[in-house]
Amino acid sequence: MYLFLSPHLDDAVLSCGGTIHQLTARGETVMVLTTMAGDPPEPLPDTPIIADLHQRWQAGFNPVSARRAEDQRACGLLGAQVLHLDLGDCVYRVAHQAGKTLALYPTEESLWGPVRPDDPAVMSLRSTTIPPASVVVVPLGNRHHVDHRIVRDWGLWLSQQSPALSLRFYEEYPPEIDATMELEQALTYYQDRTMQPDVRPLTEADVAAKLRAVACYESQISTFWASAAEMEVETRASMTAAGDGNPVERFWRMV
Repeated sequence: MYLFLSPHLDDAVLSCGGTIHQLTARGETVMVLTTMAGDPPEPLPDTPIIADLHQRWQAGFNPVSARRAEDQRACGLLGAQVLHLDLGDCVYRVAHQAGKTLALYPTEESLWGPVRPDDPAVMSLRSTTIPPASVVVVPLGNRHHVDHRIVRDWGLWLSQQSPALSLRFYEEYPPEIDATMELEQALTYYQDRTMQPDVRPLTEADVAAKLRAVACYESQISTFWASAAEMEVETRASMTAAGDGNPVERFWRMV
């Protein structure tokens, strides 16, 4: 089985949807495991980032429920199984200090800063047993979001616990600002290892399936694009640019 570790309820499909479709079309078993898929706490932390995101998503007090449904539809279109863990997104995670409940990541800027040493997600993931898999595919870290880095490091930890595990890294899409710069920065994290690209050519059927699946994430389209039509144009362009004119998704492995 191929196990794709997705920090949020869209990352694996956005980044690897064409490859997931290709694998399931040839009869492989694929599971997308989303780590930060738990419900928000009640009451919600009173932070600027939650107010902004909930306004943008327009999915009520618990947008995660709607997002899980979107993810089920998207992965279903690609033929992948789905597993949702109950960890909260970083914007919902809190620490308790001196009788007060404090948000760990209260602002937009904090999402790209250091992982908090008191973040419970790190140890929670290390105590999570993953389904048996021959290949585990994890974020490379080029988006640099705290949740992406936590899941990347979990993947590395899993490979240390099970050296026979075949570990692959996917380039996260869409980039935050500049894809080339972010990729170069991400690869510096592995400077004591040799990283080799693994480019997966995609058929038009793979590309079309990915675009249909990404369109299922209706609450998230406005986060990255002006419209679903723009999403299709830019996502297709990104895949063809990475393949010098032919659509591909690029992965990395340690050698």
